[in-house]
Amino acid sequence: MTTATRLGNVVTRLSFGAITSMGLLALPIAGSHPAIAQSHGPAALTGIVSSPEEGKMEGVVVSAKRPGSTIMVSVSTNAQGQYSFPQDRLAPGAYDITIRAAGYTLEQTAATVQSGGSTQLDLRLAKAAPDILALQMSNSEWVQSAPGTPRQKLAVLRCLDCHGLQRPFFSKKDASEMAFTLQRMTAHTANASPNFPFFLQNASEILSSPPTKGQAELGAYLASINLSSGETWPYKLKTQPRPTGKSTQAIITTYDLPDQAAPHDTLLDKAGNVWFSDFQHHFISKLDPRTGKVTRYPVPVSKPGFPTGSLMITMDKDGNIWEAMMGQAQIAKLDMKTEKVSIYLAPDWDKGDTRFTMIDALNSNVDGKLWTKTNGGPDAGHPNKLYQFDLATEKFNEVLPPAGKRDIAAYGLVTDLDNNVYGLDNNPDQRQIWRTNAKTGETTYIDLPLGVGGGRRGHIDSQNRLWFSQFHANRYAVYDPKSGNVAAWEVPVPYAGAYDRRRHICVGRRYEHRSGSAAQCGNRRMELLSPAHLHQYAPYRRAEEFESQHPLQHVDRRPADGQNCPY
Repeated sequence: MTTATRLGNVVTRLSFGAITSMGLLALPIAGSHPAIAQSHGPAALTGIVSSPEEGKMEGVVVSAKRPGSTIMVSVSTNAQGQYSFPQDRLAPGAYDITIRAAGYTLEQTAATVQSGGSTQLDLRLAKAAPDILALQMSNSEWVQSAPGTPRQKLAVLRCLDCHGLQRPFFSKKDASEMAFTLQRMTAHTANASPNFPFFLQNASEILSSPPTKGQAELGAYLASINLSSGETWPYKLKTQPRPTGKSTQAIITTYDLPDQAAPHDTLLDKAGNVWFSDFQHHFISKLDPRTGKVTRYPVPVSKPGFPTGSLMITMDKDGNIWEAMMGQAQIAKLDMKTEKVSIYLAPDWDKGDTRFTMIDALNSNVDGKLWTKTNGGPDAGHPNKLYQFDLATEKFNEVLPPAGKRDIAAYGLVTDLDNNVYGLDNNPDQRQIWRTNAKTGETTYIDLPLGVGGGRRGHIDSQNRLWFSQFHANRYAVYDPKSGNVAAWEVPVPYAGAYDRRRHICVGRRYEHRSGSAAQCGNRRMELLSPAHLHQYAPYRRAEEFESQHPLQHVDRRPADGQNCPY
């Protein structure tokens, strides 16, 4: 979720990435000025980052965190190798200093920021040993490094829907063992983790048969690129270039969250508070970014023994918070005036693995209804159910797909200005998105550009156009309902995981660190599309601004039936 707010003396637009194992929220921050981190007022802490191999180094992320604090501030070095922390971002005191630059390390370093002055601290980096480099690799770098066909790599990319790639790449399992591991994963719920090993109700049935052909094939591929055949990988590890130019002009603030919180979706309220869903704990949670304080509002459990946690979070025009409460088959509302939490159960809440995943109340003021959906329901031929929820009567009304058409599955629900709803199905084999009319309940299907399909998340702009990401296709797209055209932009970084979180286009290379901050879901350090090409941390302000600065790479009319796709 993104919005405008004022932090310090810069009006900023924020984008959020969740790093969940340690419970971290990363907030990349940037404003409209072309040089943010480097011209944000006098420096509290500054210096030059260099190495024997490169000399002065651009694009190195330098982080400062006070011992015992839950807040870490990060900046990047410019073309002269200089980093600079503004005085309004670091209070006087002692700080631990760390860096991120793939292939390099920094010995344990501390700095003391003085009051009213500028502290100078130059950093000299050393070349990382190969085993350390492997720990620094982003997920997209792993996929790029490994040999394999596009189809095999797409299968691995789908792993990123839920977790990072360090575990499979560091695994020593052979093909047979990996196939059984893949089969076991299908017996768990989407929000399961080592700390919360939730199982589906039919887990025993799933595990009673041998792995499928597809699981065996993927298991064999993973075994060919992991450590099952030796102590090192049988291919060269490749890293991506560090950020340059505008990409270095951002300040990222990271917040530790309590009790292994697993933030999934986020949004910002008018007061600047960050609200986030917790993928495993049954709370509606709020972070005060000024102090780092987290407030948790418990949500009642309706199905003891079933998975807890929530996925999508939304806000209505009155500022009330709504969440889709996953395996408890509820949607939950936090009334901002009374701070009371209310829950509303799905019509088939007590059957099977029914779970609420998506919800959007943003335009519910139009007709007094919000949109939400369940999946995993008891009906084998109709596991995905779309509902309108009437805010006045507190009743669910199911909206059925057209007769003979596919189920209206979606990983993203997006309401337009008239409160019609779009559904984005993240399956790469899915060649359409859908739209349901709020008044008539009629559902229509919209063809996607050729190639890998699927849509993940999206938003509506002021012209009522749908902007959305195609995670597996590695591109962004916009659908104009007036013309019926879909325009798309390819992401220059391969296997980057294109994402859209409410009015920001961003890409998650998804970094993992085996030192403790690896995540099982939503492990993303955000990268944003900027005017020239993809830059890490470089923002654009509105979809319209992005469009005006990019010529369309292609505009696809709806492809003819039966037309072949490259994949």
